[in-house]
Amino acid sequence: SKSMRHVLDQVVPSCMKAVSDADNDSASDETTGGRQLRVEQTATELNALYTIKQLLIHSPIIRAAAKMGSLELHAAVLDSSTGKVDFVGQHPLVAEILARD
Repeated sequence: SKSMRHVLDQVVPSCMKAVSDADNDSASDETTGGRQLRVEQTATELNALYTIKQLLIHSPIIRAAAKMGSLELHAAVLDSSTGKVDFVGQHPLVAEILARD
């Protein structure tokens, strides 16, 4: 379907970047499990940022509020095993996304 294709076009590159980043940053003593955790964390963070981008593009209400400066969207990732929340922050291209018509 068209919507599935769109998701794949957007999410798969993020996942591939997560794997590539893990390969490039891996320590020689890193375990396979450690690498897998880093890939999952990076992919989750990229997915959260992708979600922010989609909200800014497709929600007129959110987009207008963000443009006026009355709303900021920040990504966060919950570790369900510990309850710890890691804040990723705003999308790094938020200004460019909001500048698009």
